[in-house]
Amino acid sequence: MAMNRLTRDQILIRALDLADSAVLDTKDRPSATIVSTALSIGWLQEALDFFIKKFPFGATITTSPVSLAADATSFSVPTDFIQDYYNGIVLSDNQGRLGRRGLGAILNRSTTATGKPRIYSVKGSTIHIWPKTNKAYTGTLYYYQLPTALAASTVPTFPDDLILVEYVWIKAQEWQRLVPPGTAMKFANDRIAELQRSGIGNEAEEDQLPIDPHFAQQPSSSDDWMGSTSL
Repeated sequence: MAMNRLTRDQILIRALDLADSAVLDTKDRPSATIVSTALSIGWLQEALDFFIKKFPFGATITTSPVSLAADATSFSVPTDFIQDYYNGIVLSDNQGRLGRRGLGAILNRSTTATGKPRIYSVKGSTIHIWPKTNKAYTGTLYYYQLPTALAASTVPTFPDDLILVEYVWIKAQEWQRLVPPGTAMKFANDRIAELQRSGIGNEAEEDQLPIDPHFAQQPSSSDDWMGSTSL
């Protein structure tokens, strides 16, 4: 995936040059250097967070260890969690990969069942698993990560420098009341649609349709979907 060339401060300097505001320069770079209290730092960070939450691309995938005690039914997500990678929990020692399902799939199953975890569902900051663990398990969670706060020399993980420069420039125009509030957010949403259409950051496609190993797992019988068979 294409990545940025510019650091945080280089992006901000370009955006402030475009804004050409003496008042904003006094606040953000009184001595030609971006100060720690600069308004534009917050604008850039909010842009990066928004883009990655709405368009989590492969470069932001990271891992976190999972440790489940016996009788566990859930665990908390990491603090920088955006969303899980699909079927993104892998148990240690080649014990398999859990399938992601909606919460209803877990609620439909027996609450007393125990065994090796097979499926999971993400609800807010909690990941629910089924069945209840029959012993302790460890594993790895693959997930899309919220970016850390940018430092002056940090090169943001993002496909295009120009998008970030233009977002901060538009926010500067909003701050000066030159454009209506919400103009920067509209710009961001439009760019997200373009990035999605371009295929940047998309996962490589499978060369065959994978068979879901969890498809036929039912609360009791694999014939339950037919309903009652007696008259």
